[in-house]
Amino acid sequence: MKLKVSLWISGTVHEEVVTAISYEDGKKVALQRNPFARVIKVSSVI
Repeated sequence: MKLKVSLWISGTVHEEVVTAISYEDGKKVALQRNPFARVIKVSSVI
């Protein structure tokens, strides 16, 4: 499924769309792409 992960990076919020099986996997993928970010929220994209 497609997931939209909101990330906090250096005082700004970035949104990244990833493809993953679960929400936890989506968080892992987004953090691998942006290792210094913090995950704010994860939601599904239709």
